[in-house]
Amino acid sequence: MNMHRTARRLSLLLAALVIAGCANVTKVDTGEALVRNRLAVTVASPWNQFERGLSDNTPTWTIEGITVDALQFYVGIKDGEAIAPAPAGDNKLLPLTFKSSMQPADVVALYQGLFTRDGSSFTLEKLEPAEFVGTRGFRFEYSLTRKVDDVRLRGVAYGAVRQGELFVINYSAPRLAFYPKYVGQVEALAKTARVKG
Repeated sequence: MNMHRTARRLSLLLAALVIAGCANVTKVDTGEALVRNRLAVTVASPWNQFERGLSDNTPTWTIEGITVDALQFYVGIKDGEAIAPAPAGDNKLLPLTFKSSMQPADVVALYQGLFTRDGSSFTLEKLEPAEFVGTRGFRFEYSLTRKVDDVRLRGVAYGAVRQGELFVINYSAPRLAFYPKYVGQVEALAKTARVKG
């Protein structure tokens, strides 16, 4: 049983690495960076950028590698729009649709649905008001145990609804080594976020 589980994990990791190898990866240098031509952030140290993410077209940045740490940008999601498409070929999953009337707890529940639709387990640790993209927004911290490899992650996200559109920056990484190493950079970057146009 353990041998089968290990083989499954290795095959999934290999698939992720193959996908990542085929993705368009660019370097994000220090200074101002513009995500999706709408969200400007100030970058203090370089990141690697996967413009289309791994599978859901979400711009994703990483320092250690996309299967280790991930900084995701959900930019200008409009009322009635899904935050991410359902996985291809899975008709059982309903779209995770944003509504501009949602309260912060509703948005967190939406992202919980996104993070757990593969069977991973999510625990909300904290939800609090926070300034984000020049308006009153929210910040939440969470724990996540990935189903695919049982890795325990910590995450932090900043979000706000601005003029009916949702903006969220989400960062997750393994809780003991990588999360504490980079979360300070992520917090500083989130505080610089502003919407252009």
